[in-house]
Amino acid sequence: MAQIECGRGHLYDPEKYPTCPYCKNNQQITVAAAGRTAPIRVTDAGRTAPLSAVPVTAEQKTAPLTPQQPSAPAGAIPVTADSKTMPPKGYAPQGSIPVTAPQKTMPPRGYAPPAPIPPEAPEPTAPPKFHGPSVLDAGKTVGMMQEKMGFDPVVGWLACVEGPSRGKSYTIRGGINAIGRGDRMDITITGDRTISMENHAKISYSDRNNRFNLLPGDGRNIIYLNGEEVFSATPLQAYDLIDFGETKLLFIPLCGERFTWKQEEQKDHGDV
Repeated sequence: MAQIECGRGHLYDPEKYPTCPYCKNNQQITVAAAGRTAPIRVTDAGRTAPLSAVPVTAEQKTAPLTPQQPSAPAGAIPVTADSKTMPPKGYAPQGSIPVTAPQKTMPPRGYAPPAPIPPEAPEPTAPPKFHGPSVLDAGKTVGMMQEKMGFDPVVGWLACVEGPSRGKSYTIRGGINAIGRGDRMDITITGDRTISMENHAKISYSDRNNRFNLLPGDGRNIIYLNGEEVFSATPLQAYDLIDFGETKLLFIPLCGERFTWKQEEQKDHGDV
């Protein structure tokens, strides 16, 4: 009858034995009986011999290895399993950086602190705006009244009663006042595209004759004074209505029969 092999390499007759009789009797299998190749016996002194077999009991299938305590480095305090004591203050192993009390953490090697951020410079203060050109402004032509009095006095106003700038007022000064949408104009009216950027019209005041006039400028649209077209210099009277298309301005004079800056100057000098 053919033999079979158990899990440990024993050959036995299954008709005679229900289980491997060798395993039951703790018998070792022989190479001849098993028909297996025998391992090479280690006799060379230069080779490592196999570990001796450790008996394994039923309760412990695997033999525990003998624990080995690692050797402590030079200069270090050995710590045992039962040791509860911490190393003394100020202790540092060899090769470490000492830590002082004020500075708990040392910066890494090559570290440099960031450069301090310079304080922001204060924003420049815009120069105060003056009403009219200054006498000391060498780039502009100085008006006659400004040259005599040392400042550019107000002689009247324009009040917007209709249009995008309704409710605003505009100051009229001595000499010729250019009207337009641009910032360079003496009287700047914004929001009305029917008014030219520059020199749409002009208003003049003559301190010699104490008289106001409305003059057409270079604008494309026609100027109306009290509903009538203006194509040449036209005298202005109090509460005249000037029409610039969508914008209507009411003329209000300061200088006139009751007041002039020339009369005030004469009073100051005692000529009256």
